[in-house]
Amino acid sequence: MKFGIVIPLHRDVNALVNLELAIKAEILGFDSVWISDHVVLPTKYQGRFSEILYDPFVLLASIAAKTKKISLGTSVLILPYRNPIVVAKMISTIDVLSDGRVIFGVGPGWMEEEFNVLGIPFNERGQRTDEYINIFKEVWEKDEPQFEGEFYSFSKMKFYPKPIQKPHPPIWIGGISKKAIGRAVELGNGWHPVWLSPDQMEKKIYYLTKVAEENGRNLDNFVLSIRNRLRILRTSEEENIDLSKFRGKHTFSFHGTKEEIINRIKQFKDIGVAHIIFDLDVVNNEEMFNTIEGFSKDIMPLFR
Repeated sequence: MKFGIVIPLHRDVNALVNLELAIKAEILGFDSVWISDHVVLPTKYQGRFSEILYDPFVLLASIAAKTKKISLGTSVLILPYRNPIVVAKMISTIDVLSDGRVIFGVGPGWMEEEFNVLGIPFNERGQRTDEYINIFKEVWEKDEPQFEGEFYSFSKMKFYPKPIQKPHPPIWIGGISKKAIGRAVELGNGWHPVWLSPDQMEKKIYYLTKVAEENGRNLDNFVLSIRNRLRILRTSEEENIDLSKFRGKHTFSFHGTKEEIINRIKQFKDIGVAHIIFDLDVVNNEEMFNTIEGFSKDIMPLFR
């Protein structure tokens, strides 16, 4: 079982603290660190996210320069927001600079107001996501890439640097809909849902496996992951702060004592989940660092 942490979106964490958190996670033995993706914050969503949203490419590059082995993930990059050839260039560059540590989590996005600000048609997000993934593979794998699509077409060009990882960095598909699962089977190297319970996840995995069988897709190297919220409590009744702003309070999450969290991780492991990524439900930086230290000391060794 592998474990990762997400750089916090829910608090205004200083950029240098983000770097410190990633460095500490590597020292403590975490397998991955993840950056979420929003370009702007529509006022409708104030209070739900931090108003300070760091660019995922710049932050990942900074973390790459300060670490040596921890994987660097996007959870998830919203593909329709940006030119896919430019995104391919940035991801391949980070993969080279990090010596092949990128996990490329992608999705079509959901915040229509943000699409409107960026001038991207919201109703095209699914088609663009599929096309962009195919563009990434073309430019990363081919010496002379060429592509004819609905949104982009190109030929007679070179694209370098190629990623260190071959044939390309693993592409994990976000989302829990049937369409997202189908996209993961068809185009991805892994599936990366959020906020599912073990029972919900098991049903989705059953569907994913069925789709793979119907399409002749071998899942031997396909990664099943889950992202959810972590808060380690001293007692099961300890929930002594107001976490109402976190959606995780109303969905399945890793809120509980060490023993409860261990049992929940076992549930996911038993159904085939191989990588769990945690959002840290904490109130300050001290608690954030104490949480990852406690997890690495008391929980992580049981799954290694």
